[in-house]
Amino acid sequence: MIRRLPQDQASLASGVPDARPGTIFVLSVEGGVSADPGAHRILFGRNRAEVHVSAGQDDQRVSRMHGSISYRTSQWWVAVTGRLPVRFPREQMLFGGEDPMPLAAGYTPLFVQGTWSRTYARGCRGTAYPG
Repeated sequence: MIRRLPQDQASLASGVPDARPGTIFVLSVEGGVSADPGAHRILFGRNRAEVHVSAGQDDQRVSRMHGSISYRTSQWWVAVTGRLPVRFPREQMLFGGEDPMPLAAGYTPLFVQGTWSRTYARGCRGTAYPG
């Protein structure tokens, strides 16, 4: 199940509420969600009406549906379908059409570089994976 995070959730870097193993929390400056393992894909992009986590909604360089986060093989994976890559920590990049990248348990910031050097960040925090 995918649930909206409270409006006052300002960050995931310092932790999240207790949750069952494998739960993920995804947050941007425009709001966020949490999802249990096995939930359908979490969609992110600029089209607020059609994604779970909106980022860069006024920036035409960010794709309407820029990517997704899915749970499979006992962990969460990020896939990019948009024009711009998603940057992971240590300058690692994931481009549209490439194989999805796994997310480790713990906090992972993700970034999309938009127009005029604007950067849109999403934070993901996964609880320890079951088993």
